[in-house]
Amino acid sequence: MKKFSFRKRVFQIAKQLGKTISRHAQMYDVRDDFNKLKEKDKNKLTGGVKLYKEPVINFKSEEEQLEILCTFKQQIKDQGFAFLPIFESENFIQGLMFRPSDDTQIDRAWNRIFYPNHCVSLFKQGYDPTLAGFADMLYDARSGLFCNWDSRHRVVGGMSAAADQLPKFGWNNALVIKSTAPTKGAKPIFADQVACYLFEVKNDTPKPLTPVERFVAEYRTKQENALRSYEAFKMGRLKLGTDVLPDLENASDARTLTGIAQFRNDYTHENLGNGQHLPEATRSLRNIWTGAQVPSFSVFLVLGYCHLLEMDNTYNGAWGYDNDLMIKAVKWAYQTKKLEPSDYCTPRASGKPYETIAFHFIRLAYNPYCVEHGIEEKQLSFKHFGFKDAFLATIGIDPKLMKDEEEEVDVNDMSLSKEFGIEDQFATV
Repeated sequence: MKKFSFRKRVFQIAKQLGKTISRHAQMYDVRDDFNKLKEKDKNKLTGGVKLYKEPVINFKSEEEQLEILCTFKQQIKDQGFAFLPIFESENFIQGLMFRPSDDTQIDRAWNRIFYPNHCVSLFKQGYDPTLAGFADMLYDARSGLFCNWDSRHRVVGGMSAAADQLPKFGWNNALVIKSTAPTKGAKPIFADQVACYLFEVKNDTPKPLTPVERFVAEYRTKQENALRSYEAFKMGRLKLGTDVLPDLENASDARTLTGIAQFRNDYTHENLGNGQHLPEATRSLRNIWTGAQVPSFSVFLVLGYCHLLEMDNTYNGAWGYDNDLMIKAVKWAYQTKKLEPSDYCTPRASGKPYETIAFHFIRLAYNPYCVEHGIEEKQLSFKHFGFKDAFLATIGIDPKLMKDEEEEVDVNDMSLSKEFGIEDQFATV
């Protein structure tokens, strides 16, 4: 059998076109790209070289790496795996690890969900080690934890191969937490948070994280906005629809929220009450529909209801809104008119999504309920809603209904003497 030679050869494109590479190839030296950089950017990475936010303070030379590779057999004998350190920071070491692929922990709290059918689909045409690449591994020298932070499907795919198709040991792109890394104090280092950070940053591009994945990753790394959002979900008994955050999933009668990214951006807006109405809004919605009837709430439904409550708060009861009456009305509309949550969410006026949902709650349920039950005096006026006539026309609403009758009075027709009971000093003789 002919042996492969890895001896460096001088590669010449012209001689290889049509032979070892196709005649359409347009290969060039990568140094040409480097030379396109401005001089100020060459050899000067703005952020430097880092390991988990820490600057690299040391690295192994080529000669040192080759010497360490010679110790791999003894490392495996001594500790069950071998490690080639390359970069070092204060609390971390990065390099290549050679270890068994079937002894790894996965943190379901932030990692991608494992999909058996997806895994089978990925490798039904075969498992190509070149395309699969190295597994991404975190090793905590303080506890002995091996954590797979972003390669679960390819690792399971490799494990599914026949014993005589793949070696038991494989290479891993590994980050090691040093045994001296702090576990207490102002900046403790927790293995799961490090793995979560790596997962979020790597997977944000080129394939963006889903809103749920992003939220969980940010929550696990204690980002302030995510912590506030988590408390909002918890107060509103809203869940994500996955088991990654059990406190949310196991809450009594919790409903799955759709539109998580939009919710996080909008729920603290002033016209929604800065988040204060969220518990009452979701409580009301749960009282209207059971979990069997409506297992999930859209962001529009929840925040539209928050706007209703904020309007009542703004006008301090003068508007006449009654939330208990609204609950009864929407229940009645569901039972008698078969109105689903989606019926209140469309159509939406441009730039006023939550105001529109609040408006639909009143025009489709609240006011009709008052008429049906002989309490017309409790109907709510639409005077506090401002929609363009074009939008009102799409839902068959007369623009005149958006004003109270007294608003139609022309104040210019009132003289000063009639208004204030005094003689008009500006009257002409």
